[in-house]
Amino acid sequence: MLEKLLTKEVVAPIFIVIIAVLAYLLIKKIIIKMFKASKKLGVHKKSMTIMNLVINLAKYFILIVALLTVLSVWGVDTKALIASLGVAGVVAGLALQDLFKDLLAGFSIIIDNEFDVGDNVKIGTFRGNVVELGMKNTKIRAYSGEVKSISNRNITEVINYSTQSSRCIVDIGVDYDADVEVVEDVLRKVCEKLSASTPYLTSDVQLMGIEKLDENAMIFRLEADCEPVKDFAFNREINRAIKITFDENNITIPYPQVVVHREK
Repeated sequence: MLEKLLTKEVVAPIFIVIIAVLAYLLIKKIIIKMFKASKKLGVHKKSMTIMNLVINLAKYFILIVALLTVLSVWGVDTKALIASLGVAGVVAGLALQDLFKDLLAGFSIIIDNEFDVGDNVKIGTFRGNVVELGMKNTKIRAYSGEVKSISNRNITEVINYSTQSSRCIVDIGVDYDADVEVVEDVLRKVCEKLSASTPYLTSDVQLMGIEKLDENAMIFRLEADCEPVKDFAFNREINRAIKITFDENNITIPYPQVVVHREK
């Protein structure tokens, strides 16, 4: 019984499995160490996604080599098996071509650094933050909370709002009765105050002047550059500051009015 247990067909596969596991753990450790070192050097955060991809590829490669080696020890003709798997692979490839397109597109997105988890992007007509970047699907959460899953093969055009500074443009209407020079002086003070107190601005707030003469108001424009995706927060902050300052200086912001005539 003991001699049977110690035969090549039993002992060799055990050693092959042990060697495969040790090889995987060693390669995984080396890959993690390499990518952590690159992260310290300031490499893009997407390196962690690529690291997981490389580890998975190494795992499956080692698994396939170990399996073929064990089958060879057991006397299986691995060459014929590989040839038959090649034919089956062609058939499977035709049936799963959309899946392969997704995988290739996902790999391309990662390598080309188009966007990363946490980036604010617009794909098609849908805009939101990337919450998951997989090899098959990409998931985006809109500001209102809904999550959209998009097949990677369908991602052909992407607008990424997180890679460059955002341009904040604020238009404010002022009543025609207001003195233009007084309004401009007040708005310049608002610009100076916000430029000094807003930490995520990458440029000073500037008064561009009268953008247009609307039907009910003079439209003054203010502009500034800020950190990516901070434009929404800054727009709210500058609107609040303008409203408070206008109230203090008796400057009227016009609004549509409806006059109703009652017949007696």
